[in-house]
Amino acid sequence: MAGDPQILWRRLDLPGHDACRIWQDSSGQGLDGVAVWLDAAGPAHLSYLVVCDDVWRTRSARVQGRVGQREITLSIQRSPEGDWRIGGEEIPDLHGLQDIDLGFTPATNTLPIRRMRASGSDGGDLAAAWLDAADWRLKLLPQTYRLAGDIWHYASPRHDFAADLSVNTDGFVTDYPGLWIEEGADGKP
Repeated sequence: MAGDPQILWRRLDLPGHDACRIWQDSSGQGLDGVAVWLDAAGPAHLSYLVVCDDVWRTRSARVQGRVGQREITLSIQRSPEGDWRIGGEEIPDLHGLQDIDLGFTPATNTLPIRRMRASGSDGGDLAAAWLDAADWRLKLLPQTYRLAGDIWHYASPRHDFAADLSVNTDGFVTDYPGLWIEEGADGKP
């Protein structure tokens, strides 16, 4: 669709970019994009596709590409009952979670933000199935989101991490302090 919202992020902690779009068609809705960056292992490029249901709960995700010399091809499924599988292997610790968090991109912050906005919620405590880019495994990641004015306060207590996220009308993070910024948002091309 020509009207699908899109964004280009620049990575701030390492050289890199991520181009993402929100798509919607008769089969569902979701995100797709490509992240490229200079990883400690070497040049990295990963494409991703996240398919969601009508209220932005993850149904599946696919990640494919390379990080240095490592080939990455991951197929992640979430059943309607909330069971998570990666490459067909069930991950019992993730049962009941609604969101995927792809640790190499800010794109997946869009999922809970869009769901909370649609329900009129100003935040909540939740957890995501987090794809840890250190070992490419899915792990439980408790998270909180709180809306304060135009800013979403995000926290990951397990990692002692918090950030105030600027978010546009489409639900894309436009400023993730120290990590990502919408290309051009800081006045740089």
